[in-house]
Amino acid sequence: MLIGFSVSNYRSFNSSQSISFKPSKIARHKNHVCEIGGKKVLKSALIYGANAGGKSNLIKAIDFSRSIILNGVDSTNLSKMNFRISPETYNTPGIFQYQLMAGEKEYSYGIALSYSKAEILSEWLIRIDKNKNEFVIFDRNVDGDGNSTVETDITAKQFKDTERIRIYFEDFSDNISDALRKKTMLSDLATRGSHKDALLNEIVSVYEWFSNILILFPESKYIRINDMANDSQRDFFRNVLQYFDTGIDELKSQRRGMDLDKLFENIPHADAEQLKVQISNAAGQHPFDIRINNQLVTLRKDETGNIVYNKLMLDHGNPDDPFELTDESDGTRRLFDFIPLLHEPGSNHVILIDEIDRSLHTSLVRKFFEIFFEKTEGHNCQIIATTHDDNIMDLELFRQDEIWFVERQKDHSSRLYSLNKYRARFDKKVNNDYLLGKYGAVPQFQKNHELEVING
Repeated sequence: MLIGFSVSNYRSFNSSQSISFKPSKIARHKNHVCEIGGKKVLKSALIYGANAGGKSNLIKAIDFSRSIILNGVDSTNLSKMNFRISPETYNTPGIFQYQLMAGEKEYSYGIALSYSKAEILSEWLIRIDKNKNEFVIFDRNVDGDGNSTVETDITAKQFKDTERIRIYFEDFSDNISDALRKKTMLSDLATRGSHKDALLNEIVSVYEWFSNILILFPESKYIRINDMANDSQRDFFRNVLQYFDTGIDELKSQRRGMDLDKLFENIPHADAEQLKVQISNAAGQHPFDIRINNQLVTLRKDETGNIVYNKLMLDHGNPDDPFELTDESDGTRRLFDFIPLLHEPGSNHVILIDEIDRSLHTSLVRKFFEIFFEKTEGHNCQIIATTHDDNIMDLELFRQDEIWFVERQKDHSSRLYSLNKYRARFDKKVNNDYLLGKYGAVPQFQKNHELEVING
């Protein structure tokens, strides 16, 4: 579970801005609060704001920092990611800090990043116990001269293999390599192999927490869409589609031949021929997955030796002429990307969705959240979503402390704040007040600006 996140000097965020999932004393919607390790955490957040206000940048900040945490600086595009309105920020660290629950334990983890040097300047992992006492697992820093140090509260008695952990930490200290300057200690220590030390297992646990975050942007697609008709939960997928009135009566799987010539037509002939042989040999042994256009397709050989795969087809009442997914409306296709989130609510603990209302009717978005809260009761699962849909800004559906705003300031930076600061009553129509500008984070039209209309 994510308890809180803060960011500074990233895209439209200049000074540090924070979002929190700590519940306030609000009594309503108690099923929106889960308890893990003695810590209470909210299960959702809606983030509102005008276009260009910065709400999508909050999701992007988590996606960007997670990429660096897991894969290092070299795997991530740092170009123009600082707060560009102030040129000096190029030489100012970008800072990303998480407060999270991994397993039953609370941690503070963060990185400070140099855009100009393309390296990590600071990184820390701190365990916080129930009494708010802090235990520093590691605290890595680079000084003005480029010297790297690592501090820790770990003592030799806490490790079965003190020599190994000393070497691990020394790798990020005095003689740190250029490669490790661009890599996080978290990923390096977590992926060095199996180990039995409890503290190293904690590092692995936090690393896996970041690995398991699911982030959906408007262009994100469910990678196993073609398996829906074969999955053991096909009835679940069909029932959801019927419930949301998509017109789809049944999911079907249609066998298709894989045209390898077309698949590899844009690569050199010799490479294409080699890939065809490899695929043919592999498919002859057992079915295997291949990624094509951001989808996983399972290839196998049929009884005549042809390489085939199953394609999802949709029955709208005429089983002899099923539809392909590309025949469906934008809203139905988007719904296909969301249905798996309701299938196994405990499989992804933190889910972030940018523009959840894109191409979806407001009633469908509302019902999606109602089903989410119902199916995740008893599960430690969160959804954090940006939206323009003021119709779901409803205190019958959400708590005041689950609604957040991002507003663009006069200096073009983004400010993040909660509806809870306004102490809105539970029986108030907060969406009306929002549209009237009471809470900010709405478009501000220039009243004194003359709009010139050009007739063609």
